[in-house]
Amino acid sequence: MTKATETKEVATTEEAGLPADTNFDDGLGELDSSDLIIPRLVVAQDNSVDVPDEAKGTLYCDVTGDSHTEMNLAIIKFAKSRILFPEKYKKGNDPLCRSHDFITPADDIDDAMPMSDNCADCDYSKWSKGNTPPSCNECWNLLVVDLDSYLPAWFTLKSTALKTGRKLISALKMRSSAQKIPVWGFSFSAAVEERVGDSGNSYIPTFSGITVLDGDDRENMNLIRQQLAGEGVQSAAGEEDNSDAENKEPAPEDF
Repeated sequence: MTKATETKEVATTEEAGLPADTNFDDGLGELDSSDLIIPRLVVAQDNSVDVPDEAKGTLYCDVTGDSHTEMNLAIIKFAKSRILFPEKYKKGNDPLCRSHDFITPADDIDDAMPMSDNCADCDYSKWSKGNTPPSCNECWNLLVVDLDSYLPAWFTLKSTALKTGRKLISALKMRSSAQKIPVWGFSFSAAVEERVGDSGNSYIPTFSGITVLDGDDRENMNLIRQQLAGEGVQSAAGEEDNSDAENKEPAPEDF
């Protein structure tokens, strides 16, 4: 596995606070899950906010500051959401509307009003004539675990990244059903591919190498899944990843 840059603070299994031994004393007994922020893993674009230049084109973790060209991951939770940015997007723009559950608009956006009472009836969530994708981006949020460090992170797929994400989740769903193994019992490799377009270069995630985890790793994934069962999608700054807000999602595949 090749990593672009990696600081010495990368957590080990024990340092991540998620050891297999649930009686382990990590020295931070006053903290509980409500005090912690799950890191966010992003594909760092050239216009990504708060990402160092040397991390552009990599998988970047906003909490540790580590960037990776390839990672070995497992998924322990999956959730859908939506987010709507201004039509003329500028770097750092806040969303106009969003939904944390893919059903109803959220009420936690400053100076914003819901576009509809529910997402299904909202014009911004619908595909238009000519196969034009909706203005309100569909987001697939994966709570993943880095199998090298056991560090969890939210990894959101939307716009152009959603096409490769659909293929990954489809393959995991089918293998899970066929082999009677929960999704967190599989690992896969994540990397980054550069795409050259008329409006400039961009980067998308690629996924490959789905493998069944051994018994110990599978049990550890299950323990981490149980500990983080109530965690919602968030980032270190409490902001949405809007680095690819201008990109449009291709037509959805059968799923």
